Amino acid sequence: MIQTDLHNVEVINHKQFEDMRDLFEEDFAELVRSYLIDSQQRIEVIQAAQVANDNSEGFEAAHALKGASASLGAMQIITLADQLEAHCREQNISQQAELIKQLSIALQRVEQEINQRLSL
Repeated sequence: MIQTDLHNVEVINHKQFEDMRDLFEEDFAELVRSYLIDSQQRIEVIQAAQVANDNSEGFEAAHALKGASASLGAMQIITLADQLEAHCREQNISQQAELIKQLSIALQRVEQEINQRLSL
């Protein structure tokens, strides 16, 4: 498996994150909590789709994860979800266990950085 090099990809884009914080003001912490819960659930759906070789389900979950992550500027997740979408289009999700693992780790990094930024 080829591991995606995320060293040059920021965990969270500062400007995008702060723009959303300014937009949502006091509701931002709740938005972030919902994002983290939903993202974990989407990764679980992706994992199940990989086991079941369900490229359609994997694509839909990766696409939703990428869109939600874009709103907060979660750049590593966007990069990995985009790659997973491409693999699903090629009917290749069954061979993407390592990529899905990277996606899960990227979500952990995002959660850590968000917690630091919001002092949660």
